[in-house]
Amino acid sequence: MKTKDFATATIDRRTILKGAAAAGGAMLLPGGAIAQTTPRRGGTLRLSIPYNPASVDPMTGRNLPDFDTLYAIYDALIDFEPLTLELKPGLAKAWKFTDPKTLVLDLVEGVTFHDGTPFNAEAAKINLDRYKTDARSNVKADLGTVDKIEVTGPSQITLRLNKPNAGLPVMLTNRIGLMVSPKSIAEKGPNLDRVAVGTGPFKFVEWQDNSSIKLVRNENYWQKGLPYLDGIDIRIINELNTAARTVIAGEADLALNLQPPQKAIADRASGVEAKASPSLVFYGAFLNYARGPLADKRVRQAMNYAIDRVEINKIIALGLGQPSSVVLPKEHWACDPATMNYYTFDLAKARALLKEAGHPDGVEIIAWGWPDQTAMQRQELIVSQLAKAGIRVKLTPIAPQQAMQNFMMEAKGDMLISPGGGFPDPSQAYEALFSKTALRNAGKIELPGYRELVDATMAASTQAERKAAFAKLQRFVTEEALQLVQFVASGVTIRRDGVEAFQDNLLTTPKFHHVWLKA
Repeated sequence: MKTKDFATATIDRRTILKGAAAAGGAMLLPGGAIAQTTPRRGGTLRLSIPYNPASVDPMTGRNLPDFDTLYAIYDALIDFEPLTLELKPGLAKAWKFTDPKTLVLDLVEGVTFHDGTPFNAEAAKINLDRYKTDARSNVKADLGTVDKIEVTGPSQITLRLNKPNAGLPVMLTNRIGLMVSPKSIAEKGPNLDRVAVGTGPFKFVEWQDNSSIKLVRNENYWQKGLPYLDGIDIRIINELNTAARTVIAGEADLALNLQPPQKAIADRASGVEAKASPSLVFYGAFLNYARGPLADKRVRQAMNYAIDRVEINKIIALGLGQPSSVVLPKEHWACDPATMNYYTFDLAKARALLKEAGHPDGVEIIAWGWPDQTAMQRQELIVSQLAKAGIRVKLTPIAPQQAMQNFMMEAKGDMLISPGGGFPDPSQAYEALFSKTALRNAGKIELPGYRELVDATMAASTQAERKAAFAKLQRFVTEEALQLVQFVASGVTIRRDGVEAFQDNLLTTPKFHHVWLKA
């Protein structure tokens, strides 16, 4: 592959991603645009979120809602437009592949961390090396194609890859691109889980577990004039309906990470706006297919045939979701419609597969779930559907961070019923779900054939080749039933009148740089 061809392919992919997302992104705003009024500086945003962060260290966090806090505190090497996901400069003002296995990033100069220490190439190297090698890192898989990080100038780093990875720049918008103060890394160690020091628009003040998080404006933020807010006061309210009602009652300005039932509540209130926006988040169940009953593909397939996705979407998502057997939405350029509805609801086929697998009297599955009211409703529906096929689920609901700890890090049980997705690049999404080093792969194995297929999605030199490679990968993952996807979700937010320039995005990971409050 010639370097020129590779660079052209990268540009084409970004352009097509912009176009594919733009149609959905326009739905995020009334009339497809934000009113052009002069931003007001000052005021503290009162934010309600339903999930306590797993960590405020990008390296050790586990849940997508962690980004409600992370993107306020940390800047990424590469940024993205919220409505289109088109890449744009972040802490790296420019980047390019000089050949298919060499990515060079030129960094912004004059940036300081919240503790006053400088951000430079050495700081970026420390962060990337930490993400790749630290024993506590949950994001090693994201840097699996990177062999070496080199400082090639005071404000330049070069990533040497062991194989092509066309999605790497997109991945640097996510956890592995978030830059943490090297001074805080050295001084705090594991305590960084609870104390955050970045370069972002807001500085971390305190975190009261399962109660609140306080952030204040970074007065020395390198993007001049930003942010507009004096700070963000975050309330952590585990019950989704209660979180929604804080906005309706005027106790909060904005609530995130809600679901369709909360939109229905807010739609009846005045002075607030509820939105259901397109997202890359799917609702599914993570499976440990390394041992136990789920090591047999036929049992996993039986589970996929035993659930009625249309009924789940109708009851749980009020019809606003997208029933699906795959991990990407149909609008995504990398999704192949041919296998999107691979598993139809078929109890007879599910029972036949169980019998063939040696379970004529059914099988027991040990599962974890979440304890909030909406999650319990969804989990109970799934459990009841599976039971009709003879799949008896023994479910333990527990706080999300503990559920993930138990299943993904300690490999307890067979299944975790939990949302997933929200990754900027589809190769990263598959790696994060099914790579043997991925946090979300509880069994830490890769089935034969998987590695060659996912590598092909990163090595492809054109958009068309990537799309074809993803079709093959999607079919493999679906036929092997490595997930129990139910539907692709909408992202639901509720905001009071007077909260301006708030934009959710397809990743459901909002940023607050430009948000301002009317007087």
